[in-house]
This record gives sequence, C-alpha cells and structure tokens, in this order.
Amino acid sequence: MNSRRIKNFINWLDGSTFNKILLWLVLSLTLSVTFLRDFWANLPSMLSPDWILGQHHASPWAVLVLCLIFLWLKRKEVWQRMNENKAFQSLRAAPAYYLLNFELPLGIAMVVVAIIMPSSRDFLVFQVLLASLGIFTIIFRKAAIIPTILLAVYCFAISFPLLIERFAEHAYSKVALVPTMGSMTLLGYPLQNQGQWVHFTSATSEPIRVAITAGCAGPATMGVFIALFALMMLDMPLGPKKAAGLFLFGVAGTWVQSFIRLIVLLLIGYHLGEDALWTAHFWVTIQAQSSKGTKAQSRFAY
Repeated sequence: MNSRRIKNFINWLDGSTFNKILLWLVLSLTLSVTFLRDFWANLPSMLSPDWILGQHHASPWAVLVLCLIFLWLKRKEVWQRMNENKAFQSLRAAPAYYLLNFELPLGIAMVVVAIIMPSSRDFLVFQVLLASLGIFTIIFRKAAIIPTILLAVYCFAISFPLLIERFAEHAYSKVALVPTMGSMTLLGYPLQNQGQWVHFTSATSEPIRVAITAGCAGPATMGVFIALFALMMLDMPLGPKKAAGLFLFGVAGTWVQSFIRLIVLLLIGYHLGEDALWTAHFWVTIQAQSSKGTKAQSRFAY
C-alpha cells in the first residue's frame, strides 16, 4: 500500500510542472517557518524605511530587485528546463542514479548551510532564499543554474561591504582619506587629520571632527557596481579585453563618485557648519543620525 502511494505521488509530481512548483512552495514555506523563524520575526522591520535607508541596507534590496528582474527576463529559459526535467522519473527507473546525481547533494547542502549558518539580520533574506533554492535544486535540478548564479550575485552585494569593514578597514579607508586630504589641502582648506579622524574649524568658527572610514570609499556602491557588471556579463557577454577595460573604467568611476561625495561634504561642513554637514550626510549617504552627540562620534559611511 505504501509503495503504491509513493508511486502515485511520484506520478502526480512528474505529471505536471505546476505540481512540482506547488511542492517546492510548500516545502520552502514549511522549512522557513520551522527553522528560519528569525526571518519572519524581522521581516516587518527589514521592510521599514528606517532599515532600508540605513547603512548598507538599500543596496542589497536594490540588487535583489535587479536579480528578480533578470530572472523574469530569463523565465522562458528556466521554465523550459523545468519542463524538460522529470525530476522523479529517474528515481523510479534507477534510484542509485538519482541519489548519486550532483544536484541532490548540492541541494541538500544548500538547505543545511541555510539552517546552520549564524543568524544575522543582514543575511536573513539570503538564508531563506538559499534554503528555497536548495529545495528547488533537488526538485528541478539543472533548472536551478540561473537562480543559483543570481543568488551568488546577491550574496556578493551583501558580503562585500561587510568583508571590507571586517578585514580591510584601515587599508580601504586610506583609499578615501589620502586623496581627500590632499585635494582639500591643494584647495587651500586648513584640514588636519590624525589617523582616520579629520578635524578643522569651520568658517563659522565651529570645531568639527569626523572620521573617514572604509565606508567613505563606497564599498556598498562598489559591491552594487560589481553585481551589476556580473548581471550585464550574464546577459551580454563581452570579450576578455573589452570586459576588463569596461570593468576597470566602472571601478574607477565608482571610486570617483565616492571621492567627490566626500569633498562636497567637507566643503559644506567648512562653509556652513556641522549641522549642515550632517544634513547633507544624511541625504548623500542615506544614513540618519539620532542626535548631535551621536553626530560628533559618527563616521562617514555609504
């Protein structure tokens, strides 16, 4: 009786792609509700304007939306692979083949990693997507190639600024600090720095002290550019030389806009005072500060 039910269930799955999609949705939702409760608990706050407009948070959402748009544009290719794949036909004919096929252990590994990875609000969306992709890979196998690439692009956009701040804070901050101080000195502004801290007296005789950190060099912006470049290469592949030239040009342009942003902020602070500097800082960097006391200790960050 059990074997007959299993056989009927497998026939039901392979009878329609929509049946397998339904199974995928049910399993994904069940898994996330059971093992990834932090995602559902934090989802309202992660969708709030305060969180999205906070440090580094707008960029991942933007990249995720772009990845979803790209996936929609490639929907015919993914759908074709989903229809071609009789995921459980091989299980009936040759169970050993299905079990040894690389998609099964890969999908299981994705689910396990999503469940056991440390819970961090920056990666809660990624965890849920990774678990869902793992189940999708088990069911639809090679149809998961494009979604896997897109999830990797999204993961990079999240991880890049955090990795820079964790492992290359001092070195990356110098990329912004050295040219900024040199340019302001050439322009005749009496700015001084001690390490990452820059201090000066504004034209309104107000002492101002701010820190230029790795975030000032725009790692979040750089992560978004690299993610966009990867999506472009997936859609319109270029030759190695042309791709390298375009990539370097984009990296330079992304750095220049971060550099110009810093110069503008410091000029505003010098000529209009600290309040004007932090007002501009809020709109330029999309990062609010709660009070003047907090402002005095705050860092420039994208």
